[in-house]
Amino acid sequence: MENSDEVLEEAGTVLPDPKTLVPTTLKKANVLFMGTVENGYFNPVPDLKESPPRWKPGLYSIAEGKWPSPNLSADLVDLNPYNGRSILVIASDWNEEVISEARIFGVLDKVACDVIQKFAYEHMQDREEEIAVYISGIGN
Repeated sequence: MENSDEVLEEAGTVLPDPKTLVPTTLKKANVLFMGTVENGYFNPVPDLKESPPRWKPGLYSIAEGKWPSPNLSADLVDLNPYNGRSILVIASDWNEEVISEARIFGVLDKVACDVIQKFAYEHMQDREEEIAVYISGIGN
């Protein structure tokens, strides 16, 4: 065991590339959304990271899985318990109506949402991939 490289070569064991261990949902681009919930719909604040913005202003439903759903029933999240509050969401896909492959990871009151939006949201968007890895449990 004079040289650890020789031992690894002799064993013939090759460790997989760490990227292959990441779940496929985390291999997609992850996007941070933040906004209020009104009447069971999510109203995200504008995208500060890219111009033109990656999403349009408006009300969205949220789906935990792919959209449109391969199931016969919709996989939409009931947002009514969050009415009047703001939520933080990491998602991998969206269209004009639904933000899909989404994970809600924070619930805020109006004041907290305003503070984060004014002072931290843009910086958080710069670290979307890191946030996605952390809340998935891989980075903990």
